[in-house]
Amino acid sequence: MGDLVPRDRLVRPGMKGGGGIGSGAALLFLSSLSGPAGWIVGGLLTLVGLGISTSREDRTAGIVTAGAGILIIVSAAIPGVGPVAGWLMRAGGIALLLGGGLSIVRFILNLRKRR
Repeated sequence: MGDLVPRDRLVRPGMKGGGGIGSGAALLFLSSLSGPAGWIVGGLLTLVGLGISTSREDRTAGIVTAGAGILIIVSAAIPGVGPVAGWLMRAGGIALLLGGGLSIVRFILNLRKRR
């Protein structure tokens, strides 16, 4: 019976995986915004990220969210920097998708150990 995976070790990778896949897909979608839509969404995302970062346990998530908002604003507002910022956002989205997928695999493996 000592082989059971504790609940917190089981739940954490599942939550990280779902969040990583969702945020990666959102970042890939948001990298295509330009013009006023990009400014508005980027500004709102930056404000939400700054609000989230006031909490000690959510500081990293808030900073990442605010950074994504700033990248959206930069890619929509500055024509010469837009391709670089867009590339960074696409690379970040792909990295989040891969990291989320890895966490989902860990979740499934731990779930199989629990049975």
